Amino acid sequence: MEYAQTQADRIAGILTDLGRLRAADLKTTVISLGDREVTGYKCRIHGATVHRYEFAARANADALTAFEHRLGGGLPADYRAWITSVSDGGAGPMLGLFPLEQEAEDAEIDYAADFPFTAERPCPSADEDSESQWSENIGMIHRGATFLANEGCGMYNLLVLRGPAAGQVWWHSYEHAAALPLLHPDTREPLTFLDWYELWLARALDPGEDQVGSFAEFAAHA
Repeated sequence: MEYAQTQADRIAGILTDLGRLRAADLKTTVISLGDREVTGYKCRIHGATVHRYEFAARANADALTAFEHRLGGGLPADYRAWITSVSDGGAGPMLGLFPLEQEAEDAEIDYAADFPFTAERPCPSADEDSESQWSENIGMIHRGATFLANEGCGMYNLLVLRGPAAGQVWWHSYEHAAALPLLHPDTREPLTFLDWYELWLARALDPGEDQVGSFAEFAAHA
């Protein structure tokens, strides 16, 4: 019988692999500034010089309860397990994980509304010359989701919290007001939080594969 990994098994595996990646990737050097010395960091992996493989504190239980009350339900189970047992922000794909409720682009997320898109009906880019369509798209994208990670250049990964796509990670271009589901390259199934983290790690650790510079390569384009 094939062994099905539990959520705890998967998190433990991620932590082991992240430790391996940190040991191989994070290089430090002491830089003299005359009257003082500072530590410089150099990494091959995209975004790692920002988070430096460091974890933030775990989610505060009272703040988490209050957030889920605003949301009208629980967070995706794998993401909740991560922020309560490992870290709410810090080391992770791209420039690192945003803490819960820390939204990019000064976004005002409507947590009480459902994310309206699905894999079958995503949100393609707004027309370049249509400000009204851009605003309409952004208003719909910023519902029932939270910013998970910053890729740079106005591109982000979102975690859907409410609606039919709840639990899935989506790619979001703020500049183009687009949101597209991320699909696993092998199964073609939508990525969950742990799927997303594991895929990034696997590519980063495989010398025969290019690292993930943007999850746009896994986006299901409309």
